[in-house]
Amino acid sequence: MAGEEANYTATESRPATPRLFRNLGNWRFEDSTAAAGLAVPMIGMGAAAADVDGDGDEDLVVTTLGDTLLFRNDGGRFTECARESGITTPRWRDKVGNEHPMWGTAVTFLDYDRDGVLDLFVGAYVKWSRETDIFTSLDGTTKAFTTPDLYPGDASRLYRGTGSGRFADVSEEAGIAQPNGKSLGVAVCDIDDDGWPDLVVANDTQPNFLYHNESGRFRDVGLKSGVAYDANGRARAGMGIDTARRPPAARPRSRSVTSRRSRSRCSSTRGGFFADEAGPAGLAIPTFLPLTFGVAFVDVDLDGGLDLLLANGHIEPTIQAVRPDVTYAERPQLFLGLGDGKFRERTAAAGDPFARALVGRGLAAGISTATATPTS
Repeated sequence: MAGEEANYTATESRPATPRLFRNLGNWRFEDSTAAAGLAVPMIGMGAAAADVDGDGDEDLVVTTLGDTLLFRNDGGRFTECARESGITTPRWRDKVGNEHPMWGTAVTFLDYDRDGVLDLFVGAYVKWSRETDIFTSLDGTTKAFTTPDLYPGDASRLYRGTGSGRFADVSEEAGIAQPNGKSLGVAVCDIDDDGWPDLVVANDTQPNFLYHNESGRFRDVGLKSGVAYDANGRARAGMGIDTARRPPAARPRSRSVTSRRSRSRCSSTRGGFFADEAGPAGLAIPTFLPLTFGVAFVDVDLDGGLDLLLANGHIEPTIQAVRPDVTYAERPQLFLGLGDGKFRERTAAAGDPFARALVGRGLAAGISTATATPTS
């Protein structure tokens, strides 16, 4: 790209596609989207990678405003095969009888039934289509995004891996097909240390779910665990979520962070009950104005403690016309863990990557598995 920043804005002549960047080493990447067979037009929402067919390379699942897609990796070249693999996207009907696909969002792999074969969870947002769109405006003229409470929610899906890269929809029998979800984030964890993976789902304007895995069948315990509503009994605008355990040197508690409109929520638990600790943790005030989508626990300074990274960005390009204190592009935030559940926002000086405003919609944290070559 010769030092210039590539522009991947979709146009009518060039629709949006996912992008695959091949790592060349030394912090350099090349765009390999077309060569890998991923230049597929879509409105993508989420992605997860895993070796679903056991051939030794990473396959890719992408959720969209439309069908969920499975790209099988054959030697670095991807082929879409969701339908033939058993991943079928449900349809819903509007009031005049037109069919529309589920709006897929958050996606993750897990082995919920502990049979050694990967399973797949796909979150669903709202029942929206161009035909059912509701006009909303901030200034009375310009089209704006309609709040999700004006649309009915849709049920997320769970696909059980049956081996050799094939899946079966077990959403109903597994207990996760709740029609009142408007899911945008999901995290896999084991809340009670019973060896069965549980699911925490962040919902937008609907109660959050905490699906407790009871030997391969899920039960939503979000309400009794304190995850579903805030302290005032209101549903949050959940956007993203991550979970982690405090290091052994701290208190033996699980922790979770749910990003939402206007404020992030940090919780800790003993005995399966979560309490909101955003204020005491030092997160409430710094995260009040930004609109956060992506959240991730990381250890950026390698001190053995939990740090917290947030990806921010408003949904309305013209938000400053009605909210002068809020911008469309917003700085990402990095909170350094101080120990015992407290955080301090890292100050971003000029030229620092965290000083640059972005329209963040998600993030991923990775750890290199490469080992350095000894030199003499």
